[in-house]
Order: sequence, then C-alpha cells, then structure tokens
Amino acid sequence: MLPPILDLAGQSEPEVFDILHPYFIRDFVDSQTTIGSGIYVDPNSQGLRDGKEEVFWHITTREKKKKVKQGKHFVNIKTRPYDPDRACRIEWIKPMLTNHTHGDIKLFYRKETKGKKPVRLYFWAHQHDFVVIVQKLGESDCYLVTSFYITESYKRSSYDKWYEEYMSGNNEELESCEWF
Repeated sequence: MLPPILDLAGQSEPEVFDILHPYFIRDFVDSQTTIGSGIYVDPNSQGLRDGKEEVFWHITTREKKKKVKQGKHFVNIKTRPYDPDRACRIEWIKPMLTNHTHGDIKLFYRKETKGKKPVRLYFWAHQHDFVVIVQKLGESDCYLVTSFYITESYKRSSYDKWYEEYMSGNNEELESCEWF
C-alpha cells in the first residue's frame, strides 16, 4: 500500500524542498484528496509561507526549540529545520488517507491537550511508525495538520494507548466525535 521511501541523500535543504513540493502539489493541489465518502482534505486552509503551502512545511520539517543568547539573556527560539524522516515519506500521506480501512492503518480520534483542544483524527501506519493527523474544517472539509515518523519508543506506546482508549469507547470526550 505504501510506496518506497524517497532517497533524498546528498541534497541540500533548499534542493530537498524543491524536489518534494511537486509531490505535495500532485497529491493535494492538482487532485482533490478525500477521506471516506467525500471529506475533502484542503491543502490551502493554512495559507502560504515562502511560496509553499504552510502544511507542506509541517510535513517536511520538525519544530526545534533552542536557547540563544541575546545580550545578557538567553531566549528560547523555535525553528523548523528539514526532517528527513518526515520528508522521505511524503508520498505515504495520501495513500494512508485514502486507504484508511487497510489493515496497516490504525485510525483513531483524540482530543488534543494543547490550545483549543480540538478532536483530531489520527491515521497511524503502526508497522511503519508513521502518523498523519487531520482536523475537521466545516461539514465536508478537513485540513492536514501534520505527518511525522515516530522516532522515540515511548511515543509509540502513547499511540498504542490512545488507539486502545478510542477503540474501547470509554472516553466520554470522544463520544459521538466521529465525522466520517
């Protein structure tokens, strides 16, 4: 179901983004991607940055926090450097969304713990440690929040726990949350 991982070795960061963006355009802009019986995945819901869709940056980079000295003080700054583990799997996102009933995909809803605490839909290719997250946007649309490769084993345990929690039906916050 999932295509081979892209070989991006030896490419500079700007080159990688120029190589990857056409895959994103093909899968989400030039052709409409839908989940289930017609939930449209809107690639432009978050606008553009540096001439590319904001979500493109979320599926090819990873937020890093670091302390930088400014004058006599240290301040925390956030950057989004290239993440090869995410980027090389860009072609996995659409097949995971459109083939979500495949046995390799564990699908579950989860109420977020940060911000406005929306309920998001997770597509987890559990045997490949890759996750795609979408959020509802109106009645028949959603947007791609992010996708990423799970690099820490404790995170895998969290996804197992969240999946089992959803499947058990015992979480009142997730009662009647399904939107497709």
